[in-house]
Amino acid sequence: MESLVKTVGMKKPSCTRFSSGPCAKYPGWYAPSECLVGRSHRSEDGLKLIRDVMEQQKKVLDIPEDYRLGIVPASASGAMETILWALLGERGVDVLACCVFSNCWGHDVVWELKISDVRLIKENFPKLADVSQVDFARDLVFCLSSTTSGASYHDLDWIPPNRKGLVLCDAASAVFTMDIDWNKLDAVAFSWQKGLGGESGFGSIVLSPRAISRLETYKPEWAIPRIFRIAADKKVKFDLFEGYTINSPSMFCLEDFRNSLIWADSIGGQKALIQKVKQNYDVVQQWLIQQEIFCFLVEEKYRAYHVICLDVLSEEYQSKSEEDKWIFLKKIVEICEEENVGFDFLGHIHTKPNLRIWTGPTIDASDLEKFLPWLEIAYKRALNAFN
Repeated sequence: MESLVKTVGMKKPSCTRFSSGPCAKYPGWYAPSECLVGRSHRSEDGLKLIRDVMEQQKKVLDIPEDYRLGIVPASASGAMETILWALLGERGVDVLACCVFSNCWGHDVVWELKISDVRLIKENFPKLADVSQVDFARDLVFCLSSTTSGASYHDLDWIPPNRKGLVLCDAASAVFTMDIDWNKLDAVAFSWQKGLGGESGFGSIVLSPRAISRLETYKPEWAIPRIFRIAADKKVKFDLFEGYTINSPSMFCLEDFRNSLIWADSIGGQKALIQKVKQNYDVVQQWLIQQEIFCFLVEEKYRAYHVICLDVLSEEYQSKSEEDKWIFLKKIVEICEEENVGFDFLGHIHTKPNLRIWTGPTIDASDLEKFLPWLEIAYKRALNAFN
C-alpha cells in the first residue's frame, strides 16, 4: 500500500534497536574476537576474563567492597531464582506485586517455595505497590524497575538502614540506568542484556554482608537445584564470588559484556550512563509536548526514565477493544520496521496495550529525535490501513 503521508526529508536513526531486552548495543560496538572461544572457563585466561567482568561490574556500578558479586546462568530470571531459593524461609515475606515479574516472584514464593507466611502487597499496572505497607521485620521481594510496565521506584529512601529482614531486589533494568543505594539492598539480581545491551542468557547476583550471614546461619527446608545452590549446609560457596561459576559460561558473551563495561567506564561510568538516560527521557518528553497523537501511559510519579510506555490519545484508537488496540499498535511497529526506522517496540503482551521504547544509555538522543516523528507517520498510515 502506497503511503498517503509524505516522508520526503524525514531522517532515519542510525540505531534502530529500541527493544527493551535484549537492548541495543553501545555506540561503536563490534563483535568480540575469537581469542577465548573454545577455551575452558577454568583455564588461567578464562578465569582472568571472568574476574575482569566481575571487577568491571563492581567498578562501574560502585558496588561496596564488602558486597559479593557472582555470575549465574539464565539472565535476571536465573539470578532472581537463585537468591529466592537460597535466602528465603527464615521469616515471613512481603512481596510488592505490581508488574509481570514481581507477580512471578510472588507466585514462586507462595506456590513453589510454599512459604506459609507471605503478604502480597498488590497494585495494578501501570502503578506501583504501596511501600508504606512493608514490614521490615520481614523479608522483602520487589522489582526496583519494571521493564514490562515502564514504572520505577525512583529512590530507596523508604528502606530503613536498621531493618531486620533482608531486601531482595530484581534490578534487571535498573542497573546501569538508575542511581542505586546499595546499602539499602541485601540481594540483587540483574541481567547483562538490559542496561548495557550485553548478550542474553547470563546474569549477576550481588549479596550484602547481611545476606552472606543468612546463608551461613540458615538452611532452607526445600531442596535447592544445583544451578541455584550458592550454599550447602550453611557453608557459602565463596568460589562463586571468585570467578568459579556454577556451570560453563559462554566465553563469547563474557568478552562481549567486558567490552560493554569498558565502554561504560570510558564515558564516565554510572553517572554518565544515568545522564544519557535523562537526555533520552527529555527528548521523548519534548516530542510528546509537540504532537497530539501519543502520551505517556505511566503517570509521572511512577514513570521510569529508561523504558517508556506510550498510549494513543485519539478517539479512533480509544474506542477499540483491547484486542484491536494490540492489532493497531502492531501495525504501527510493522510500518516502522518496513521503513527501517525502529524495531521491536511493541509493549509487553501481559500489560495494557502500549508501545514500549527503550531509552537506556546505549541509545543516543539523536537517534530518538529522528525515530519519534516516524511514530506519527506510522500512526497515520495505520489509520489509513484499517479504514
